[in-house]
Amino acid sequence: MRRLSLILLLFASLSLFAQGRKDFSNLETLYRTGKTSEAESLLGTLKPSKDEERALVQYYTALLKKNQAEALTLLNACANAYPQTPHGQLAMLEAAKFYILDRDMQKAQALLRRINSADIVERFYWSAVVFYWLDDFASAIANAENYMRLSPNGKEAENALHLISDAYIGQRKYQSAVSSLSKVSRLKDYDKQYYFYKLGLAHELNQNAREALNAYREGYELDKYSQNAFNIEEHLFAMRSRAPSLDLSFLYPYSPLEIKPEVAADSTKGLPQSLVDSHGTVPPIPDLPPIDQNQAIKLPAKPTQGFFLQAGRFSVEGNAERLSRGIREMKLPASYYEDKSQAQTTWVVLAGPFQTSEDTDRARIRLTNSEINSFIVQY
Repeated sequence: MRRLSLILLLFASLSLFAQGRKDFSNLETLYRTGKTSEAESLLGTLKPSKDEERALVQYYTALLKKNQAEALTLLNACANAYPQTPHGQLAMLEAAKFYILDRDMQKAQALLRRINSADIVERFYWSAVVFYWLDDFASAIANAENYMRLSPNGKEAENALHLISDAYIGQRKYQSAVSSLSKVSRLKDYDKQYYFYKLGLAHELNQNAREALNAYREGYELDKYSQNAFNIEEHLFAMRSRAPSLDLSFLYPYSPLEIKPEVAADSTKGLPQSLVDSHGTVPPIPDLPPIDQNQAIKLPAKPTQGFFLQAGRFSVEGNAERLSRGIREMKLPASYYEDKSQAQTTWVVLAGPFQTSEDTDRARIRLTNSEINSFIVQY
């Protein structure tokens, strides 16, 4: 009878032990699935009995802290107290990320070098980030490639490939950057607009204007009001300053004003027939009415009526103001206005208003002769 009681007690202890181990596993599951309140409640009931369990409890206690300084203190304590446990090693990784966010690369690097667990492949990616910030591009590439070799579809795969490309750009190996970016498009899910922006940049730096323009256009047309689109726009205008013939008409959100049949554009010149003489040449452009130099350079709102030429749309207000003043120096009226759309702000440059469509055409020729692309809009 006594022996039976001992056996029953042993089974009860094993059952409690199994439940205890299950609770530790449940904590990790709750945290990974975003159930942080439940994880925090369970955390208070756990009774760790060995180093790995103590490390696990301290690790998740740190991750559940809302204060970064408190979290970092606990992570460092866990890493120092239980350095060879799985969660002690993970604590080193998480603490290193905090230091990277604070741009303290030396402390981040010291922690990452202490990680020796083969299961923590992510350490190679974060080591690459540190080396990149330290301008050690060769080491950044080597570590990012190690990460991709060990975890080709890992959660940092896209970031690792972009980092490799950026490091090649840092080395001025632009074709290598293009080759690295081609691997991004093979991933199952990736940020397409950012990919095209970076691809366009690599081609631009490699002095391949055609491929750069194609990539920038692909990216821009995915979402015309994102930050990536604004970055693309800035690069395109910079490219046009070096190559004035670059066609950027796809940037404009409005359709050009339809010209009436009696003043249809000449197919060879792209100008209204009324401005082309019988020999097929453009005669001297008559003077336009004088402009009001006292007109504000920045309009309080988008115009509501009149003929205008839209000469640019910028994500930086200073660029819009500079172009407006430059057009005024050409004896043409010009201003810009602030346009807010889809929670994004841009600044649109307009030449005008002009009294007639003929005046608008004359002004457009003057802008074209000064290598400023524009198109007619009527409000």
